[in-house]
Amino acid sequence: MFSMVCLAVTVVTPVILTILGVMYCVGSGNNIKSKFLSVFELRPEHGLVKQGLLWLAIGLPLNLGLGLGIWVWSGYSINLSAEGYRKFVEISILPLAIMSISLPLASLVSRFHSTQQAAKQISITLFKNNLDAFSAHRKGMLDYFSDFDPMKYFDELTFEYKVHPVLHKRFFSGTPEKGWPSRNEASFDEVERHLKQAATFIIPVLSGTSKARVNDYLHASLNIYLAAEALHIKEIIHGMARRGVYVKWNSSDGGVSTLGVKTLETLAALRFSREFYNNFCDFSGRARMEMSNELEEVFLKTEYWLKKGEHIEAIHLEELARLVENGGAEYGEKHARNMKS
Repeated sequence: MFSMVCLAVTVVTPVILTILGVMYCVGSGNNIKSKFLSVFELRPEHGLVKQGLLWLAIGLPLNLGLGLGIWVWSGYSINLSAEGYRKFVEISILPLAIMSISLPLASLVSRFHSTQQAAKQISITLFKNNLDAFSAHRKGMLDYFSDFDPMKYFDELTFEYKVHPVLHKRFFSGTPEKGWPSRNEASFDEVERHLKQAATFIIPVLSGTSKARVNDYLHASLNIYLAAEALHIKEIIHGMARRGVYVKWNSSDGGVSTLGVKTLETLAALRFSREFYNNFCDFSGRARMEMSNELEEVFLKTEYWLKKGEHIEAIHLEELARLVENGGAEYGEKHARNMKS
């Protein structure tokens, strides 16, 4: 029984002292528990000399060997002769064998540490590459549109291709740490839906066949506005809207602004919104928007619609003017009436 106790003390004592020594020298943390756990962790952000496992791999076999050797070496004196060396090796086989484990263990810890550092470096490089790819894609979007010349419609309405960085967030999914973003197809589909609805509502207004021309005109204006807002076309959502009339619409939309007061202004806003969107599709690698032959006429013909009559101008002079008088609408801050006043 006494021998078992001595053996336990001989083994446990070096282990505890070694761990405490390593904790004191290279342990990290704000309390004993964290320092204790840090000793058994490989931290690739630190050098090998600061790894607690390395010193455990070296210290434990050496101290265990010394602890076991004390029992064997007691009773012998130092003899620096061939016979003394032979006797030392003969009685120290177990302690020396345990001590010799320290070098391979230290080498193994070193290999593990190098592997973790390599993996950490690969992770950092991949993260940096992802950030660069994401940034390059966003910068490419801005550079792509910087080469476009302004579009001029009917010799009087000019639109510039000013791309706002928010478009990248709206139309592409992903985060910088994940690298090259993918298209957000729902955002593209939404713009196409608004443009098609705008063309659908404006045709009967332009042709003079609409039975509810004010309602159709406002629906068309709203859809053009929403498409331009999604594409962040400031000339439409700020400039043209302020030159129009804001109608307090009895619907869930709350209200809608007309885009100017003329037929040509409505056509220009609709056409540029689609042209801007198609160019954005070209950059994104998505097919350009396609419409039926009937809807295409809104984008291709001008004199054809003008010969049908100035129906939009008439709406402003008649129905919308009455709405303004009755408090159901108000002129935009840059409307001709306000500018004159």
